Amino acid sequence: MSLSRRACAIFAVAAVLFAPATASAAAKDAVLNKEGYWGIDVDRGACIASMTLQGGSTFLLRAVDGQVTFALFGRTPLARGKVVRLETEAYGFDFKATYGDEATSLFYEGEMDAQALAALRLARQVRIVADGRQLAAMTFEGTGFGGALDGAVACSKGEKGWWGPGVGADPISDAPPAGKEGGEFVFNKEKMWAIATGDPGVCMAQAEVDDHIQLQILAAAGRTGLAVLSDSDLPRGRKGKVETDTYAFDFKPSYGGRRFLATEKPLDSQASFALARAKWVRVTVDGREVVDAALEDTGFADLLISVAACSKGEKGWWGEGSAPAR
Repeated sequence: MSLSRRACAIFAVAAVLFAPATASAAAKDAVLNKEGYWGIDVDRGACIASMTLQGGSTFLLRAVDGQVTFALFGRTPLARGKVVRLETEAYGFDFKATYGDEATSLFYEGEMDAQALAALRLARQVRIVADGRQLAAMTFEGTGFGGALDGAVACSKGEKGWWGPGVGADPISDAPPAGKEGGEFVFNKEKMWAIATGDPGVCMAQAEVDDHIQLQILAAAGRTGLAVLSDSDLPRGRKGKVETDTYAFDFKPSYGGRRFLATEKPLDSQASFALARAKWVRVTVDGREVVDAALEDTGFADLLISVAACSKGEKGWWGEGSAPAR
């Protein structure tokens, strides 16, 4: 049995969490540059270059297909502000910021332009301020920042370097991916969806759309998103759209190699509400259809609740929930 609505449908639906826990966890396995300050790691289709600041905060760059954004992770809640600004000794710009859970993280919305990247490359000192209050101060001089920036960009394009293999270097297996903790998939009563545990605080559900595509729901600490795994290359683009029989929303695609497509942010309450009641779902990227799948009578509504509960450590038809993230 499968979710395919058409015999030849090319399926890919998507969504994964670029959650603060994901980004900060990436630094644990990062390869340090020769200066010993910046580390680079591959994380779900992106390359992360990060540096720990005095006081324990972390500043990181995130590169996807050569495009760069940044984030700041604090040990305590960060001051909120209407005007958030990044400054060097010779340059500065205001930017739209998104705060993570409990305001301990801050994300730059969008992609940095060439002028901003050039200014950072030349900077000795960098500050991030919110309504004039300093959130972080960091020294780039002598840390090898330029090489870290170039490395993250090259890594995000699949290139090898001192950081190791780039994005997409390891082909995705044809077999259903099991969680890192060795979790086995348990099917729902409809025999369409299965759930397995993964990293602490993470559970994944998946179903076959056809012989080549798997639709996935990834849940991290109760937050859910859509993702797709294929045994062939998926189309790339900058603007994704999810449609159901009653609702539609846009998303920014994120790629984990050539065969994994996801939305960067978790589903909001309105999107989750609509999907739980959807009879079908269609996903497009830059107007190109990549999935057209039936959800009615597959147990999907219960599945969304179940995989979220699993990621919070709860027991159910899926068995033991995922251990809480530390």
